[in-house]
Amino acid sequence: MANGSSIQTANAIAALIAVLNDFLPAPPPGSSLPPPTVSLSSVNEQGVGLGNRVGQDMRGSFGVATLKGVRLDTVARYQLWADTPGDVEAGSQILISQLLGAFDNLRARGVLRLSLKNVSQSEDVAGAGLRQIVEFSVLFEFPYSDAEGAESLIARIPIKIDSVFGEQTVVTDEMARWDNEAAPALAIRGRTRIGRLSALAFIPGAAPGGTVTLTRAFDGATGAPIVHPDLPSFLAAVTQPNNPERHSQTTFVSLSDFLNAFVAAGDDITLGDWNTDGTADIYQSKALAIEPAIELPSATDRFEIAFQNPSFNQVAVVYLRATRG
Repeated sequence: MANGSSIQTANAIAALIAVLNDFLPAPPPGSSLPPPTVSLSSVNEQGVGLGNRVGQDMRGSFGVATLKGVRLDTVARYQLWADTPGDVEAGSQILISQLLGAFDNLRARGVLRLSLKNVSQSEDVAGAGLRQIVEFSVLFEFPYSDAEGAESLIARIPIKIDSVFGEQTVVTDEMARWDNEAAPALAIRGRTRIGRLSALAFIPGAAPGGTVTLTRAFDGATGAPIVHPDLPSFLAAVTQPNNPERHSQTTFVSLSDFLNAFVAAGDDITLGDWNTDGTADIYQSKALAIEPAIELPSATDRFEIAFQNPSFNQVAVVYLRATRG
């Protein structure tokens, strides 16, 4: 077991056994025969991808973890029982037909290759009944997600330039992190379009207090923006195909109301190590589709999501990202 962690290898074996268990025949009612069983008589672990990495695990538009895999080359051993030679032979043939005939379903569950390896002669086991062993060669791949100890996502990269002027800058993209230390606005400039907002939220207690404001604006705009009472009316105004509003705004009365406008986007994700009390920082993944998209046709156009306060008033983390779709 050299290519994957022992924990994930054990998980892969358990997952494969669970798949194979579904094909165990039910013992006849009232039978005193031993129950049928399935086990692995040999297991060899093989490499998957590059360093067991097969892709990126996504939550909405966030690449939150590495998608890895464990591949097992195994021999699955079914042990079947019956009272007569004809019954045990018939049971073996039914098992073979069902298992080989379900390959499309099995492939969706991680079985990459399946072939019949051996069928033993039926054996009379004193005091138990007739037993027959059916073996299959199985290649199985078990995927899993690994945050690799990441405590957080990279939202800002401060850069200090080595010069006599002590220059420095901060590199960001279309993502912002809000927490109890800072809550900078997520600001997107054109030329681009915004077809999706994504959020990862870790809120262990009550949500931090403060409003959330969405603004569509442009450089040189004068006067107050047109204020819309809710998100649907705001989006309808700023995405009109013929005459979209370029200076508009809507405000959610709370962070909870803002996040409730999103829908779930995949399973929760754990970032960082387990806490000393046995709990973990579990982030909910959420997404909000914007259809039609908000167009920002020039470099002077911008879209902004701003929290009311400079930071959260309690421990919580929200990542926000805006993408084309």
